[in-house]
Amino acid sequence: MTSPNARIDLHGLDSQRATAAILRLIDTAQAQGNLRIEIVHGRGAGILAKLARDLLKGHPKVTDIGALDANAGCGVWARIRKVSAMPAERLPLASGTQSAKNARDLLKEAKSLDLPTPLIPATETPRERKL
Repeated sequence: MTSPNARIDLHGLDSQRATAAILRLIDTAQAQGNLRIEIVHGRGAGILAKLARDLLKGHPKVTDIGALDANAGCGVWARIRKVSAMPAERLPLASGTQSAKNARDLLKEAKSLDLPTPLIPATETPRERKL
């Protein structure tokens, strides 16, 4: 059984609002720990049905989709990944001499910056400063 918060009805929405509602539903469902969402799109010309399926198929938080039972309305369901199951997005680590050269260049550049003089003289620590 799907939580009432994990179900939306797209009747009467245009494509832009339907897209926003679906994306918000996916994020909200995942944050609340709902692993299944339902989207009722109705029959009509099939524009909202195609939109919903395409959004769900291409979304990284969605693992599986299917058609709702006839009793539940004309729509689709989707299985949502748990937050802990989301792949970590990582940048490739730089390696080799090129990264070391880049680090040296950045350090030289940082040292050459004209920074304002500190408010506390370098010879004094904050505790020694006389007020």
